[in-house]
Order: sequence, then C-alpha cells, then structure tokens
Amino acid sequence: MDNEKYYEVYDWSNFKDASENTKIIASLIPSDVVSIADVGCGNGLITNELGKKYTIVGIDRSEAALKNVTTEKLQASCDDIPLKDQSYDLVLSSELLEHLDSPTFDKTILELKRISKKYILISVPFDESLNKGMIQCPKCELIYHRCYHQRRFSTAYFESIFPEYNLIETKTFGLNVRVYNDTIAKIKHKLTPSNTWIPYYWAKRNERKTMCPKCENEFDYPFKFNPISFLLDCLNVVITKKIPFHLIVLLEKK
Repeated sequence: MDNEKYYEVYDWSNFKDASENTKIIASLIPSDVVSIADVGCGNGLITNELGKKYTIVGIDRSEAALKNVTTEKLQASCDDIPLKDQSYDLVLSSELLEHLDSPTFDKTILELKRISKKYILISVPFDESLNKGMIQCPKCELIYHRCYHQRRFSTAYFESIFPEYNLIETKTFGLNVRVYNDTIAKIKHKLTPSNTWIPYYWAKRNERKTMCPKCENEFDYPFKFNPISFLLDCLNVVITKKIPFHLIVLLEKK
C-alpha cells in the first residue's frame, strides 16, 4: 500500500519533540563514526540535532517533510537512494521500516546495506501487536493499521535479515504499552463493529485523523462503546503485560 499523498499533506509540525529518541540514538553511535545517512528522516528532528556533531544527510521522499531539515538533504525513496556504495560510516533508520510493504521493505534493507560502510542503526516499534491498531475505512471498507504499520520486529528478526552483520547492541525504551493478544483481537474484529476496536486510552482524540491508503478517503475514526469489545479488552488486560514501545539495534558489518 502506498500512501504518498498522505505524507505530503501531513502536518509535520505535529512532530515537535524527539529528544528521547535522539538521546538514545546518539548514545549508541560508535566513536569512529564521522558520516551518517539518515534514511526516512521525516521533518529532521533527529537529523538536525545529530548534524551538530556529524556530517549527515537527511533522506526522505516527502518534499514537505524535507523543508524542515537544516542539514544536507536528499529527496529520494528509501528503496532507491542515489548514493554511492559504502559512502557513509553509519546508516540510520528511525521509525521507518514498520511502514513499508514487503517489496519496498526488501529493497530498502538492500539499500541500507549497500550505503553502509560499517554500521547500521535502526529504531522501530518493539514486538508490536499489529491487530491492536487496526481500523476500517468507512468508504472502501479496507482494514489497515491506523499508523500504517505492517510488520512486527524483534532482535531475532533483525539477526535473520542482516546475516552479514553482528548485532552488537540492542535497547528497548519509551512508553510502556500493553501487548494485545492476537487471538483475542481476531475474535474482537470478527464479532464487533470496527468503531469499537480502539478504546479511547489507545488513541488520543487529536490523533484520530487518518487517510485510507487505498481510496485516500480522509476521516476521523470514531469510538463507540460495545460490551463484547469491552469484555475482550478486559480479558486481554488480565492475561497480557506491558512492554517498552521502541526497540533500537546497532549492527556492525562482519
């Protein structure tokens, strides 16, 4: 699913603070790193800060997002980056990979490896319960993740897709969020209407605007109380735990 229009009309000023992410990322950058390629840099909150210390290029496909980047920048898709092989000491990808469909994801992983001289540093949601965030477009009825996330990540998964690299450091951080049991989620989606799938405490009112990646319908996804949904949510709370939202991994070329 491609949602290019969404990222051009998105209000990038919504992202105002990435201080925790930046601090964690900066703490994991090895001392021998001089140059960084930030792939999927968005509006440059992290890029601009790292640019105070490193030679860095911010790469994003969104022209609107790049307007906020104050370092060197490059408009390009993450699966086709016009940079030379092994041209940067470290390639950074922060909160990007979870959004990519399978063909784009596979090509992007190859690009990260190709551009990296030595290190790859990746930040993604940690072991995310994707079923928890599903919503349905009222126009075309497509069911999709409200943040457009498409895959689940763990340290073992990164080891499997980067066999040419050693996983030298990992860290989880951020707000603790509740895991949602996939079996319970599937029952909930089957037995209850879509406007009951996301309780208020999972989605702030001012973050409910979305655009369907299939028909580009813009809407505010609602919430309506449903007793079956409520009981299933309560059951989930009893049997599951909370985990940190983010996972960051540092990989070094073998």
